[in-house]
Amino acid sequence: MPMGSLPALMPDGMAEYLDLNTELAARWSVIIQKKPALPDAEQWRHTRDKRQYLDTGEQKADLLLPEPSLPLEEYQRTPEFTAENAPASLRHDHRTKAGIWGRLIILEGQLRYCLEDGSGRAWTLSPERPGWIPPDLPHRVEFLGPVRFFVSFWR
Repeated sequence: MPMGSLPALMPDGMAEYLDLNTELAARWSVIIQKKPALPDAEQWRHTRDKRQYLDTGEQKADLLLPEPSLPLEEYQRTPEFTAENAPASLRHDHRTKAGIWGRLIILEGQLRYCLEDGSGRAWTLSPERPGWIPPDLPHRVEFLGPVRFFVSFWR
């Protein structure tokens, strides 16, 4: 059956759906572009602005970064890293030693600090927003473009 004869066979008012389907097919790749997956239940519970999270994958700074409760003393620092020269292991699940806190200090740019403890918690860090790394807690970083940073270690 030729395509041109389809509108004649359709009930009144239904022929316009053929145009709609043609338009939809042309825009389908834009409509289904990859969006961030829904966070797990624990992170979703802590996400106040759910619409912002669904639209951008980011949430406001309402999910607090971990912080040490005791006074600590810095005892070591890494060299400065960029996205190009940072050890590949930073992009994968790794952890600090028991009793040792890390502090991600961003000098320029941004990076995403992700806990790999099953909570799905993640934060975008910047020069204005450094992040503490709790002892023995699996985590990783994602580079969000050009960045300069170092990690200091505290006990």
